[in-house]
Amino acid sequence: MSSPITALVSAMLPVGVGLVQGERMGLAGLIGLPLAPAAVVLVSAGHGAGSARPSRTAPGRRGRRCCHPSAPGLPIALQLVLLYQTPSDSGVGPLIAGRAVSSAVTLAATGLMLRRLGAEKRAYAMSAAAGVLDSVANLLFLLAARSGDLAIAAVITALYPAGTILLARSVLAERIHCGQLIGLGAAAVAVSLLALI
Repeated sequence: MSSPITALVSAMLPVGVGLVQGERMGLAGLIGLPLAPAAVVLVSAGHGAGSARPSRTAPGRRGRRCCHPSAPGLPIALQLVLLYQTPSDSGVGPLIAGRAVSSAVTLAATGLMLRRLGAEKRAYAMSAAAGVLDSVANLLFLLAARSGDLAIAAVITALYPAGTILLARSVLAERIHCGQLIGLGAAAVAVSLLALI
């Protein structure tokens, strides 16, 4: 499972940038910052001992090596840092520009692959809804980072696997295992501590 590795990598670079730029943590931050990554690993782990180990092969491509699990985390981390670096008087301009470029690339790729993708309207509607939710998430991150510390906003953002587990429980009625329950508790404590800063 590469989700915890992606989340951890996506938080490490922004935390490093924030600390280099002079962000300082009190006692709550010194406890909450390392607790959050531990919570991500616990939440993302399944009930088996080897269930959290990332696969080295891509699904459906036996024998072929997949990209390293940290690879998706790097562009996420870079995006968070670059959003934080934008001038506060730019408003939501950086988000609009980024979304316009990504939408143009996605629509162009969809147009080229339309025959392969088929005409599944429900899938396109779900993709569009995911894009809207992603835009809202980026906006909330931008507001949080501009009003506080980059390191804290990035670490809280990296707790997204906890939301995935809660959605799987409520929508798909999946069981939450003991380790995941401990991870959810640790995530709640970490967020509470970081909110005190």
